Amino acid sequence: MQFQRVDATNDDEFMAWFDVLNRAELLRDHGRHEGWRPQEWRARALDDQSPAYHQLFRFGDDALAPVAVGTLEISRVDNLHWIRGDLFVDPTQRRRGYGSELLTHLEATARDLGRAAILFWVPEDATERGAGPNRGFAPRHGYDVVEENVQRDLDWPRPPGELDRLERNWREHARGYEILSWRDATPESLLEGRAHLMAIMPIEVPDAGYGLEEERWDAARLRAHEQRTHEMGRDLLVAVARERTSAALVGFSELSVSRERPGTAYQWDTLVTRAHRGHRLGGLLKIATMRLLAAGGYETHQIMTSNNERNAAMIAVNEALGARASGGIVTWHKRLT
Repeated sequence: MQFQRVDATNDDEFMAWFDVLNRAELLRDHGRHEGWRPQEWRARALDDQSPAYHQLFRFGDDALAPVAVGTLEISRVDNLHWIRGDLFVDPTQRRRGYGSELLTHLEATARDLGRAAILFWVPEDATERGAGPNRGFAPRHGYDVVEENVQRDLDWPRPPGELDRLERNWREHARGYEILSWRDATPESLLEGRAHLMAIMPIEVPDAGYGLEEERWDAARLRAHEQRTHEMGRDLLVAVARERTSAALVGFSELSVSRERPGTAYQWDTLVTRAHRGHRLGGLLKIATMRLLAAGGYETHQIMTSNNERNAAMIAVNEALGARASGGIVTWHKRLT
């Protein structure tokens, strides 16, 4: 069997790769969410000149019928000492060693790229949390857990008046701030401040234990992020918190929703900088993106979010909004050098 990179511009190759990933994801998820759309992966694999993009790989005898597939997320400007990977085995081909063989090749490729460590984010549903197959597979291959995240689902829409009540209560603590929101493109006047928040996001969240660092974001990279999200077939619903006295942006939240299959909206990053926490800004930011979701008329029935299990403040916000635990995401780490 051969390990080869997939040409994301080749429809047949890409769809054979995506089919394995999609069936593996849907089996793990038991149909609770809608799974990835092909364009969501393809858009992230085509522009190899962007600050971060995905290389796609397959393992098997037949290019159009791989038994296992994987990815490496190639960062060209940030976090150059580690690399993130994904690995999926065809559900009909499990327990034959194909996952182990593919993992060996992914690690070798990461070494060739000069990376000292590799990370995998592995979802677990509520029934297997803490005891999923990855809990045995990863340690056998030299991986350690460096982060545990709790996944929560929020039924949508919310009961009438619930968001109004929460917003009134939380605004009492946030009189020195205003919340601004929009869909897709950031207003020009907010580009610099929003790019700065994206840059410091990794070092402002609870330490994950694998060497996160401030990233390099500017207006051009932020515009590229917005464009790629659009090419993925998703709308980006954004809110920021601005301090009234300084006019500085001190927090943001992103909610994304597929235009083609909007049943599940996904909470992306949410951040309130350390100096401005304790004012209920995280909750107000999330409510603002939910207002955009409601105004957009999307046929959404749930919102999915996840947090580091040590991020008690944001977990409290999500639970106040009505989200309930539905699974987890484990971050596995291995030193390659």
